Amino acid sequence: MITNKWRLVVALFLAFTLLAAACGDDSNTTSETSDTTATTTTAPDAMSSDDQTTTTADTGTAMDEPETTTTMADAMPEDEMPEDEMSMPGEGKSVQMARGNWKETNFQNTVVQKLLIELGYEVSTPEEIAPATFFPALAQGDFDLWASTWPLNHDPLTTGELPSGGIIADQISRVGTMMSSGALQGLLVDISSVEQFGFTTLNELLDNPEAVAHFDKDGNGRADINGCDDGWGCQKVINDTIAQNGWGDRIEQISATHAALFGESQASFEQGDPVLQYVWTPTAFVGQLVPGRDVLWLAVGPGSALEGQDGVSNLGDACTNDPCTTMFTPSDIVVTANNDWLDDNPAARALLENFVMDPVAVAVVAVGIETGANSQDDINNAADEWIANNRDVVDALLATARAAA
Repeated sequence: MITNKWRLVVALFLAFTLLAAACGDDSNTTSETSDTTATTTTAPDAMSSDDQTTTTADTGTAMDEPETTTTMADAMPEDEMPEDEMSMPGEGKSVQMARGNWKETNFQNTVVQKLLIELGYEVSTPEEIAPATFFPALAQGDFDLWASTWPLNHDPLTTGELPSGGIIADQISRVGTMMSSGALQGLLVDISSVEQFGFTTLNELLDNPEAVAHFDKDGNGRADINGCDDGWGCQKVINDTIAQNGWGDRIEQISATHAALFGESQASFEQGDPVLQYVWTPTAFVGQLVPGRDVLWLAVGPGSALEGQDGVSNLGDACTNDPCTTMFTPSDIVVTANNDWLDDNPAARALLENFVMDPVAVAVVAVGIETGANSQDDINNAADEWIANNRDVVDALLATARAAA
């Protein structure tokens, strides 16, 4: 799947992503108790109508993939099957996986699925689901794990109470550090608007009525951020940042499917119109509107970011300000699992505790997805290729997992 053609397409994007992956201090990340992080929301009441500054556009719902169960026999030719039955600690056990409802996360979840299969587990095809829905379901045992958690974004989604009593965070745990500081998030703004109005932070933009009007697409007197899907943790972070700073009369977040909003921003840019767009990495989006060439990461002023989201990112000239605080501290991307399931599956726990991926590998696959290689077969092929290219590391991971059984 990861062809030479795709690598050429993403060359410029990768150069930036490598910088983003080496982002500055992430020591502000919340401590790991038993909670999770990625793209969730605590409970339906996590955001009251009073503190919402989001304008919600019509969105289409993602199509659920039919649930299938894959076994070791399905995944490997007979002549490659392990001879030692004792090397299959997952034999006879089924695993219910989910994955986030943003397409780039399908890749790492498929890799995790395939590695669990190599330990003998029967693993369902990860179900696509929004973080706000996933974390309560995980805590209740409806799912066993996913590899889609973004700490900081998703922690607020784990503070809600369960119908049966107790807190979501007490029933689930992050496992390992799959991609350390692999996720950069923030708002991108077109360079021509920055030059026209001379702002270096979002605060300065909002203090200039002419700049606010410049980014006001619907004429309601507020600048419009093309933001996050409903139920994503970033949606809440943006809304809470607006509320904390009293900006609700000057700016609002538009929520719809991120791909549709980004497409709108890209079209706006090509027409010479302004862009104010939420984006994350690793993703193919920053290979289309390139920071430092087409757009810049928009900094927020000192003290304006939420507590824990005030980490500095080393972006140099690709940001409107130095130091650059993008409204989001650079985040790890990790696995989150149900505590009871982890206790019952020490081999799987050991595997997940030591599993690491390079964010650049995910970014390369994201470009392939964006250019049409987005079927489950394409993702499976990409996962198989990654495992084959990292066979020595994978075998060592599996050996550690079997020893822990």
